[in-house]
Amino acid sequence: MDLVCHRCSATLEPEAFYCRECGAPQIRYVAEEGEAAQITPGVSVNIQAATDGIGTSVSWKMAIRIAALVGTGVGILSALLAAGSVLWVAVGAVVAMGIYHRRRPLTLLGPRVGARVGALLGLIAATVAFASNSILLVVQRYGLHQGNEIDTQLTAIVKQAAARAATMDPQAPVVTFTNFWLSAEGRIGLILLTMAFLSVLIILFAIAGGVLGAQIYRSSRGSKALS
Repeated sequence: MDLVCHRCSATLEPEAFYCRECGAPQIRYVAEEGEAAQITPGVSVNIQAATDGIGTSVSWKMAIRIAALVGTGVGILSALLAAGSVLWVAVGAVVAMGIYHRRRPLTLLGPRVGARVGALLGLIAATVAFASNSILLVVQRYGLHQGNEIDTQLTAIVKQAAARAATMDPQAPVVTFTNFWLSAEGRIGLILLTMAFLSVLIILFAIAGGVLGAQIYRSSRGSKALS
């Protein structure tokens, strides 16, 4: 693709620093390896070099700030709202990519950028959700004295699982299984496994939301700047 003068649109030589037609100075920007291209209007750019790192580089300082802000919010929502809690994370990841794109409007976003920012947001959201759920359980059991209700819910879950296991395999040690998971250690283990499973779902949904957000925001102003 030929380079043109930003003032008079005359064709430029590859290494020209001044336009031979109008004399306007020409600024060259060559992106370093792994650096996402950002283009200033009215500036001539080496298009091939500028597009080398598009969609792969992340401004981590900015990404961490955005992921910490959004991830904390969706992590708390995931702990407070049981129904569809992980969907909040996916929506939050899309919002985070929108904020990232707004801060870097001339950067083309790719799936790798979305996945990385989403994974970062997911880790933060999962940590916040894990801590929030732990605090809520302590408050419910010891502050609100709802321990019997929690134990009743866990007992119902264990008995349902035991009934399914007995249906699938009549020779399964259902009694041993039930006694273990209804013990104090088994109940703690069941709670931790449930919270760990929720954390994995949060991270996966955050990555999916980040990729989706990158696809949504990738082509608006950045693609126009490179066209």
